[in-house]
Amino acid sequence: MTNKSDVKKLVEAETERLGFTMQLANGKFLITNPKNGRTGEIPMQAMGRGLDNYKTKIRSLLHDHPTKPSPMVAATDPATTEEAATMPRDTWWSVEALLAAAFSNGLRPYVSGGNLHTPGPMDAQPFAEMLQARKDEVIAHLTKNTNTATEGDTTVPKIGDTATVVRSKPRNIFADAEALWGLLRDAAREQGDKPLTNGGVVGVQWQGALSQIIKGACPDWDTLHEQEVRQYLNRTEHTRCHRPRANPPVWWIALEWNDGGLTITKTTPKPDPRTVTAATAAKTTTKTPVPAPETAPPATAGPALRALIGFEQAIQHAEAERDEAVRERDMARAELAEVRTDRDNLLVELGEVKADRDQAKAELAAINAVFARYGGDSA
Repeated sequence: MTNKSDVKKLVEAETERLGFTMQLANGKFLITNPKNGRTGEIPMQAMGRGLDNYKTKIRSLLHDHPTKPSPMVAATDPATTEEAATMPRDTWWSVEALLAAAFSNGLRPYVSGGNLHTPGPMDAQPFAEMLQARKDEVIAHLTKNTNTATEGDTTVPKIGDTATVVRSKPRNIFADAEALWGLLRDAAREQGDKPLTNGGVVGVQWQGALSQIIKGACPDWDTLHEQEVRQYLNRTEHTRCHRPRANPPVWWIALEWNDGGLTITKTTPKPDPRTVTAATAAKTTTKTPVPAPETAPPATAGPALRALIGFEQAIQHAEAERDEAVRERDMARAELAEVRTDRDNLLVELGEVKADRDQAKAELAAINAVFARYGGDSA
């Protein structure tokens, strides 16, 4: 972790050298190029190669925005026309070519909750800006082979044709977890890919604050979603904090991505047992199809019902955390048992070595006694 003074010195030196302006806003340095009006934000702290990335980002403000239209040129100037035709602006690229260039520069664009997310290294920020400028086309391309109906986008009837109830789109925990693991894997690679073992599984070591990575790459995550993503990575054995009290903390990161077959069912409230019993009885007595019990609260649910559902979800979270603690305790006990077994084996081997030593001493004493009887020297 680089301290704030190093970042401030870098920002002041670069802005003064390039003739930019600098101001502190919302805990970040706001850099502006007065010639073309482009601005950029620099966090007050940096990790790994953060200083080099910040320097690259500040220098990128010298150029016009990648999506800025090219100036009009005369039709009689073939040289200028040829140069404009080869300019690497995204307006000359197809969406497929733009995404390929973004992936090759370390970006991992994905769609979650109907929004386009572009996590990746700081020096690939121009490609992220190009993707965001054409986000409608990019989202359509990334989701063209998936089902467009998203869980939670249910149609709610109008109340008196005066109001419409709209449910917010849920976030994709699986996609967000995979994207965050990719960022951690890249960060570990920048630190040298030092091997680290977790319960016999070989991975790599990464030193840093996970909350800082999430805050810098995914600032739109709320606290609950961040907790769910981190819990998913932990339960699927993709991350594990080995030394949380170290400064910075030491993490184990899995080498490859594997969801482990884990299914998240936290967003579905448990049905009323009485409703399930009644539906089962009706199914056994008649062939008339019985509708499935409602698993989500109605749109007109009152505060008491919503509070009850929230309390039930809190219990489910607590149970999940308890199960995780029990699993970690069992793993610790298994490791302790292995250590004790190794210790017992060493004690047995040590006893055998002592027995061999005592036998060798006895044989040496007998040989010395024979030499003594014949007036010879001792062995």
